[in-house]
Amino acid sequence: MREVEDRFIEAWGAISELWGVNRSIGRIQATLYLAAEPMDAAAIRERLQISHGNVSISLRDLLAWGVIRKVHRAGERKARYEAEQEPWTWFHTCIGERRRREVVPVLDQLHAIDQDARGAIKGARGATRERREQLQERIHRFAEFSDEFVDLIDVFLAVGAGKMGKVFRSVARLMPKGRGR
Repeated sequence: MREVEDRFIEAWGAISELWGVNRSIGRIQATLYLAAEPMDAAAIRERLQISHGNVSISLRDLLAWGVIRKVHRAGERKARYEAEQEPWTWFHTCIGERRRREVVPVLDQLHAIDQDARGAIKGARGATRERREQLQERIHRFAEFSDEFVDLIDVFLAVGAGKMGKVFRSVARLMPKGRGR
């Protein structure tokens, strides 16, 4: 069974990289997800054969994202960690954090760029004005698309983790056969 666990941990690490997350963070989350009981940093380090610093930084990131928790046992000084066991719950948490940390700041930039592009049109004439209007229209259209995408994220977050799996399965039934994998 160890080989199956190793393959799962490596697959989770690869998926993490596709999402722009450090592979070690994904591997640690997967290890904690599969663990029968909470693990301390030394056990994680030994299991994955990675450095103390890597484990420490990765655990801090996973805690900040809210996908693992610290567990304290009476009489022990060592912190132990456990992963959220419901995939939709941690996925929901990650989407919320990514919205807050990454999407909103970029969206704010897009709206500022849109305003700057509008301002650049004033006073321009002829072909220069036409080009600036074209650029502003494209920037505005992309900003609107981005707003709609954030609305979709907000719907996902509002519906909640528990119901999202059901929603996606219902929508998937509407898709033509043979699509997807």
